[in-house]
This record gives sequence, structure tokens and C-alpha cells, in this order.
Amino acid sequence: MARREFPKDVYAQIVRRAMLPTGEIVCEGCGLVLGKKPYHVDHTDPDALFLDKKSKLTAADGKCLGVECCHAPKTKVDVANIAEAKRREAKNLGMKTRIKAKIASPPKAEKPAPKPLPPRRNLFQRLEQS
Repeated sequence: MARREFPKDVYAQIVRRAMLPTGEIVCEGCGLVLGKKPYHVDHTDPDALFLDKKSKLTAADGKCLGVECCHAPKTKVDVANIAEAKRREAKNLGMKTRIKAKIASPPKAEKPAPKPLPPRRNLFQRLEQS
């Protein structure tokens, strides 16, 4: 099943919770005042790790996170945890991974026979005296 998105009313509750009395939005992960920086409302726990997705999402299930400060690092960790959970589930169900075949390399060409050396020349010649 796909990731559940927050309904508009729950989304608004989460953003209101992260808002200061001055109207500025604060990152609920690190407390940084975001101002005009982008933010995302994200699940506190990754939604892909929940098997029962019939219950409705509440404001307690999400956080308002700044994209640069907290959301990107959290997403990176969440993706790794979800992939690990999927691998564990596949192993538990007895699913086997595809056996990777070795890539056959082309046969090595034989080296050509070396050329014969030319005959040696004498460096010194004897002079015959008459």
C-alpha cells in the first residue's frame, strides 16, 4: 500500500503547532526558525513500517520539519530503514535473490612467436699482414 498523506485539517494542525505567536514557523526537529525557508510535514515514524494502515492519521503522527536542516537527513535514514525491513521480510518469507552470473571474459589471444634474430656481426676484424 502507498504512503498515506495527511488530510488538510491534520496538516493545518501540525503547522499551527509549529507556529510561534509572531506567525513564524519553527522546525520541530531542531527548533530553527524557518522564516521563508521551505518546510515539509513528515511522519514521525516512517509510514512504510506500519502494517496496519486502516487507522486515521492524527497530528501526533507528524512533525513540521525544515527541508534543509532536518527533513533531508531524516528521509535518508528512513529510506535505509525501510529497505532493511523489506529485506528482512523477504528473507523471512523465504524469497531468494537472483543469483548473479559471472560475466565471461573473452579468451586471451596467444602471443605471436618472436622473430628470429639477425646473424651477429663481429665487432673486430683481424688485419692480415702481408
